[in-house]
Amino acid sequence: MPGETLLVFQSGGPTGVINATLAGVIEQARSSGYTRVLGAQHGITGLVTETLVDLSALSPAQLDRLARTPGAALGTSRQRLDESSSRAALATLRAHRVTAVVAIGGNDTAASALALLAAAEQAGYPLAVVLAPKTIDNDLVETDHTPGYPSAARFLALATRDLMLDCRSLATFYAFTVLEVQGRNAGWLVAACGLAIDESLATHLQLVFPERPPRSSHDLAEEFASLQQRLGWLLLVVPETLRREDGRPLAEAAPRWVDPHGHPYPPSPAEALAHALETVCGARARVIRPGALARCFRETVVELDREEARAIGRTAVEWLATGQSAVMVGIERLSDDPYRVRFRPVPLQRVADHERLLPPEFISQYGRRATTAFARYARPLVGEFAATETHLAWSR
Repeated sequence: MPGETLLVFQSGGPTGVINATLAGVIEQARSSGYTRVLGAQHGITGLVTETLVDLSALSPAQLDRLARTPGAALGTSRQRLDESSSRAALATLRAHRVTAVVAIGGNDTAASALALLAAAEQAGYPLAVVLAPKTIDNDLVETDHTPGYPSAARFLALATRDLMLDCRSLATFYAFTVLEVQGRNAGWLVAACGLAIDESLATHLQLVFPERPPRSSHDLAEEFASLQQRLGWLLLVVPETLRREDGRPLAEAAPRWVDPHGHPYPPSPAEALAHALETVCGARARVIRPGALARCFRETVVELDREEARAIGRTAVEWLATGQSAVMVGIERLSDDPYRVRFRPVPLQRVADHERLLPPEFISQYGRRATTAFARYARPLVGEFAATETHLAWSR
């Protein structure tokens, strides 16, 4: 171990706590005896192009500030390792005598980690890689949750709670507000939008889960039209990549972009639904997109999320130092109250290119609300919410 070099990189979309994991990696690398810690800038791209930065000299105070900084401090990318780029990445590792790698990322990063390990094995180069999980989508398999999700979920829960009051006040302007949130194919963030809603307004909030795809935007519009006529106004939540039953994008148009991992970025489903609502109902609909705010707004970062993210970074290095490789640091929940977890190794083959969807028991039978089972799961992660006044005497 003494004299060895560890490399770390961040990949995919940032989270509010991704740098806490990076800080944990750096501080534990020192304790575990690594003499140098290198960071690849802009994820896989920096590894392939040998664009590295030495992180060894960061002070404890700098690491604490790093842990509280949003965005990916090393930079990130969505580049995927193939046979050719894996050889280039391995050449970088050889040149700097790197024997251990912490990859901070999600299921796509797990696939790249496996490609890197395969290239090293073929070349006879000793290399160990551990995945430190992150994604606000919460869609990694075999882990209770992923660092970044609790903070994004809290942001959206609070934003939706307050947006409900804005919607009610503008009921004569907009019969519909469509809130488009992240999450790709899994409805974890959609479900989080209902966590802080006052029960007296709950029927005005309708959640559209990717796990329950509609036949078309027109069918959705007809469903919500009858409900709006009864209630007066609605706030609808849709995921950013909502598809129809036949698998095509709700917007029924070609993707704007397909990333190197094959994930399409279709035109806005919220815009498609808003247009359908205005066509069917003749009432105005507006679209709200918090977008990247959900993953970088530091005021709603959950301290538990930050602490777990940092501990996962430390654990990844501890495992590398004891010879573990080709695993992800998975979170196993032991109890809800008091909340307790432990970390366990999950083979990367089980993680790479797999998605964990929202379980059926977390979606109501009607399909437009999250269940109390989801609330029990989420509450320890996102924390409590202060009571807010939702009804004044003259607005009932």
